[in-house]
Amino acid sequence: MTDHADISAEAALREVERAQGAVRRAGRRAAMFFLTLWLISTAYWLAALLGPEAVRDYSGLGLFLAVGVVLVARLVFRERVYSRMTARIVYPVTGAFVGTSVLASLYTMFLHPLEPGPQWVVPDVLVMLVAGAPLLYGAVRVLRSENDR
Repeated sequence: MTDHADISAEAALREVERAQGAVRRAGRRAAMFFLTLWLISTAYWLAALLGPEAVRDYSGLGLFLAVGVVLVARLVFRERVYSRMTARIVYPVTGAFVGTSVLASLYTMFLHPLEPGPQWVVPDVLVMLVAGAPLLYGAVRVLRSENDR
């Protein structure tokens, strides 16, 4: 709407509702982005830690390709509007995810044996859960804030 001088009360209310809807949709898409990365991360860590040797060898390539596709899709379909919660939580969640992924990588490189036995399943699942926890937390926080509106 370019001409705001002759706008009626109903038209102004429709415009406000349209803008609020755009912000809610953008928040939901950001939450779905977090959930998608969480699923990819979970699948990667399960394959890298608990999979057979052939799966472990190719899991890094699969992670690289999957995250690349998701990031390109996110850039192509990026939003112009974000809610306050989304804008406030993106960088802390990203930083926490990078930190937990680095810790999980260090665990894999230095503590995890090449041929793990059944006693390594519980620590591996815990590492997988910790590595993806920031993404899941961010998605839940954004979805809750968008549903409260």
